[in-house]
Amino acid sequence: MDFKQSVDPDVLELVWNNSNDALFTVDYDGKVLMANPAFAKILGCAEEDWQVPNHLLVFQEQDEEEFQQLLNTLKSGKNVPYYMTKRKRKDGKVLDILASYGAVNEGNVLAVGTYKDFTEQMEIRRKLESNQESYRNLLEFFPYAVFMIKDDAVIYINQTGMDLIGARSKKDVLGMSVWQLIHTEQQFSIRKLLIEGIQTTVLEKMKRVDGEVLWAEITMMRVFFEGQYVNQLVVRDVTEKKHYEEQLKYFAYHDPLTGLTNRRYFTKEMKKVVEEARRNNGMFGVMFIDMDDFKKVNDTLGHEVGDQLLIKFADRLKKNVREGDVLCRIGGDEFLILIKNIRGKQTLVEIATRLQKAFQVPYQIEDQSIVVTSSIGIAIFPQDGIDVKTLISNSDQALYEAKKYRKGFVFYKE
Repeated sequence: MDFKQSVDPDVLELVWNNSNDALFTVDYDGKVLMANPAFAKILGCAEEDWQVPNHLLVFQEQDEEEFQQLLNTLKSGKNVPYYMTKRKRKDGKVLDILASYGAVNEGNVLAVGTYKDFTEQMEIRRKLESNQESYRNLLEFFPYAVFMIKDDAVIYINQTGMDLIGARSKKDVLGMSVWQLIHTEQQFSIRKLLIEGIQTTVLEKMKRVDGEVLWAEITMMRVFFEGQYVNQLVVRDVTEKKHYEEQLKYFAYHDPLTGLTNRRYFTKEMKKVVEEARRNNGMFGVMFIDMDDFKKVNDTLGHEVGDQLLIKFADRLKKNVREGDVLCRIGGDEFLILIKNIRGKQTLVEIATRLQKAFQVPYQIEDQSIVVTSSIGIAIFPQDGIDVKTLISNSDQALYEAKKYRKGFVFYKE
């Protein structure tokens, strides 16, 4: 899916402030750094209550060893996805919480966490299990899709489940293999959990009867249903949420206007290339590029035309570098290119020459033909620097020389 379209920051703020799920970040000691309003509402606390060390222990009778295991897992870079746990509100009420943590390990942020209050649903489940007849009747009105599975076959589905997969009749579903519905590369692992009756929650793709694929949050548990123990799957459609998360992930590393990577991603990728080049005695180049007199375009033709020019300029960059090279828009009309795995300076000369030739072609924007030249500064690893900061700085210095003397492209210290 393409997420290159621009996202209004106000929309992201609306999601943060109006989500029914608690969203928060924690540091390496388990202290909550930021939390949305739903976090305070669910746990019945104010901001000063959670801004203390080891917050995850504050409202919960949680074993220190279990707490440290959670932190260690996140510090290792592994996510802790979708599991049921208990959390105690400030007023002492114990909640059933569906929790998940995504490892970040950047800056002072260890992880991003989400809590969903499942107390009502779990209370319904506990009451239903005490009365099988009421259980089946209420399942028909349960807000989430429910499937009962015996030996991989569907033996029960509620109306919400029918709506979820687009089935017209229960007869079309009953007896169907659950693997016709769940599309996963983890079938062996999930089947093992089902056999062992281990309660867990997974995020997988499901296929409707019309062929449409959706993302589903599936909570699996062993229940006693109509005289036998079976596996119950409670399924929630999270396609929209999944796509939104993918959008956030995309825009964390990409420029929303041009679709090129941003400086954050470029720096991260360049660090990897530096380490690889050090191990293998390799070479690579860094090109710092900007358009000459771009400000005049904005001032005379307007920012909308300027934005269109940047998009077309970025498109020419894409078409004139090699597959695998990394393009980045720093901001404004400044761009970086990471030219990987070169044998010598000549490769960079060929690419820079090709780019300059492409830049000389007039840009057709609306009814106007715009001619804009560009300048390129080039630094080479290892002769011009052996770390990210030095190489980018030296390519910037070479760019300054190229612009000063109108040379098109200049190598550092040439």
